[in-house]
Amino acid sequence: MAQSVNNFLTRFWSIGLGLVLAAALSAGVAGCKKDSTPEVDPDAVANVKLATSATLGTYMTDASGNTLYIFARDVDGTNSCTSATCMPLWPVYYEANIKVPKALNAADFATKTTTDGRQQTTYKGWPLYYYAPATAGVYTREAPGATGGNGIGGIWHVLNPDYGVVLASKTVVDKTAGTSSTKTFLTDINGRTLYYFAKDNTSPSTQPTNCTSGCAAIWPALYMSAPAAPSSLLASNFGTISRDPSPTGGAYGTTTSTRNQLTYKGHPLYYYAGDAATRGKVEGHNLNDSGDFWFVADPAR
Repeated sequence: MAQSVNNFLTRFWSIGLGLVLAAALSAGVAGCKKDSTPEVDPDAVANVKLATSATLGTYMTDASGNTLYIFARDVDGTNSCTSATCMPLWPVYYEANIKVPKALNAADFATKTTTDGRQQTTYKGWPLYYYAPATAGVYTREAPGATGGNGIGGIWHVLNPDYGVVLASKTVVDKTAGTSSTKTFLTDINGRTLYYFAKDNTSPSTQPTNCTSGCAAIWPALYMSAPAAPSSLLASNFGTISRDPSPTGGAYGTTTSTRNQLTYKGHPLYYYAGDAATRGKVEGHNLNDSGDFWFVADPAR
């Protein structure tokens, strides 16, 4: 009887010890696997970086810290810097395999081919550039951290990924006169044209109700709080007015409660449904809609 008990205890402890050893071995293997494939920090491997300036705020750079710029004349999404004087001054930025930090979205970047066959990286449809000023006739890319290209001509700016409103410049057709001229005007970050309403100037005390119902369906309000914007647009010129819910929907969104419409220099900002939410499209300039005129949002006005 004693021998049977001893045999049972021996087998019991052998089995228990085996289970303990197996569990420990399994935990050790799992630990080794975890240690052998550490998580990659997106910020550490990013080849697009973010820098900060006391005057310009956040802006985008390449992996080496060279500042990246956008050009107002590229509002259609195509590189417009094609002249012999522009191209060497503003070299294109191209990165074949974009890796972004956590603060950015890789889906916002793409590649386009310029008219002369060069590859160029874009951000939300805007082609990206370096700045290479000429010294003694030699065009040399500015040093990492330099932002000397910002504000040149009022149409070149560093790229802040948080821009809500930017500048565009292109030939615009006057819908009343039928003439064409180059205009500089406001768009959202996706290049969609923004407009002023003449009635808002002549009846400033009733701005929130100057364009409602059917008008608001054709001319949707830009609902936005004061945005980040290029340095040529003074932050102090942005404001808001409170409006009733919007009936629009579609590409411009629908509101079910009172919201703030963005203004610039006191002018409420609108889209035009006739532009079909298409970047660079301008079908509403000096358009007479039921006796009231609409104009591209000229920041100088």
